[in-house]
Amino acid sequence: MEDKRPSVEGAQTRVSVDFILLPHFSLLTFAAAADALTTANLVTGQQRFAFRNLALEQSTVISDLGVNLPVNASIDPLPDEQSAGADTVSVVLVCGGYRCNLREQTALSDYLRYREQRGDLLGGLWNGVLSVAWAGLMNGHGCALHPDDHSRAASDHPHMTIRPDTLVMDGNRLSAAGPSSAFELMLMLIGRHDSSQTVQSIRQVLKADTTSLPSRNSAGVHFSDTELPANLRSALQMMRNHLDGPISRQALAEHMNLSIRAMERVFQQYLQTSPALYYRQLRLQLAHDLLTKGDTPIAKVSDLCGFVSAAHFSRSFQQFYGQSPSQVRRSTPALLDR
Repeated sequence: MEDKRPSVEGAQTRVSVDFILLPHFSLLTFAAAADALTTANLVTGQQRFAFRNLALEQSTVISDLGVNLPVNASIDPLPDEQSAGADTVSVVLVCGGYRCNLREQTALSDYLRYREQRGDLLGGLWNGVLSVAWAGLMNGHGCALHPDDHSRAASDHPHMTIRPDTLVMDGNRLSAAGPSSAFELMLMLIGRHDSSQTVQSIRQVLKADTTSLPSRNSAGVHFSDTELPANLRSALQMMRNHLDGPISRQALAEHMNLSIRAMERVFQQYLQTSPALYYRQLRLQLAHDLLTKGDTPIAKVSDLCGFVSAAHFSRSFQQFYGQSPSQVRRSTPALLDR
């Protein structure tokens, strides 16, 4: 899908990305995004892709690995900055992480609204997009979000659409759920304002493994919910309302007033996946939330997420997340104690 917004074209277009680093941000996620931008300059021989590190008020920010990263500027108080020129695309990405504070921070909300008024692109990495949501700037937009935060975000921000994709570009809102998808998000941005040849060169230099993103979708620009056909939106809501009991293909097709083959073509066209895979992703993400946010027995989680047996659930979960349900359950307390 092509972005319908006007964009700056031409070989001299510059891209400037400001990463706002929250305390305990994911260093790997930030590094993946920043490395893509740096390597773009190396392979093109031009300094067209720039980035800065910003913080709420500190001069350094601690990462999830305990490494303190220096920042270029503070957002508190609001800086007196000149707007970017017509030849520059300005992007602001809040970089979150597993232990980041996900409540609203007034200074950050003010700054994001200030950047929105300037016409900059906004978004977040891991769970950083929630800062944009707290600023009231994600209403009606879709986003990608780390699976651990789906349930809480749905409760706190009901007017924001949380997609099962690992990265989403919804108009002037960008989001990625983790390190691999943050890298892919930057490659999409680079490809939009440079060329596919540059993107391929970056992949070759970094030898990045980008073929197994958790969403199993191709890395393309995704449709926002408002751009989906009404019958597809209704089908997706039907899936979300019945995560505890599988819906048959026939029932879903009838709900969309389509044949089964026509329904599958619609899913492939707009979501780049099949109805069955999309539905399974929703159920597995609910399972992940239940495993990490409480002490529900694994067998009960399997039932609540509509799997016919605990063995089938375990195999599906392992395939999707790379860990068994019991491994995820055991690792959660250790992560919280770090």
